[in-house]
Amino acid sequence: MKSTDRILAQRYAKAFDALSGNTEQAQARFDALLAATEVLKQAQTLMADPAVASAEKVAFAQEVLQEDKTVACFISVLLEAKRYYLLEECLRQVYDLLDQRLGIVRAKVKTAFALTEEQKKKVEEALSSFTGKKARAQYETDAALLGGICAQVGDVLIDGTLKRRFEKLREELTK
Repeated sequence: MKSTDRILAQRYAKAFDALSGNTEQAQARFDALLAATEVLKQAQTLMADPAVASAEKVAFAQEVLQEDKTVACFISVLLEAKRYYLLEECLRQVYDLLDQRLGIVRAKVKTAFALTEEQKKKVEEALSSFTGKKARAQYETDAALLGGICAQVGDVLIDGTLKRRFEKLREELTK
């Protein structure tokens, strides 16, 4: 996705999030937007077809999404602006904004082997302690790490892998 599209999606997501007065409303609106996105995926050929007029797409979306007028209006705005293709990115951005409201930070964690649930819980507790926020981690295995753990939290990289330690040792020995 182009950076301009990402910026546009972020603006739409901020506007959508601003409609929520509190965290509970934001959670409910995110859930409704997620459900609407899933419903509209079933009609993807119609929604993505440039031969179908925007007015027809808006009418279809309004009919299908009668339960939540806010979400229906939001999707209508995207359709009328011919930016429906941004819906998935808007959903991700709204999810990020919801996490901010809830004080949750996301982390990408790499290990040399799969962690048990107990180990994952300890990793998330350590990351929560480090960031001062509740951590939600996504796990990945990479045998090349040899051992240890590597965590990316926002812009911060915490590399405690054996591979990195061996690299540091090599640097020290070659000085």
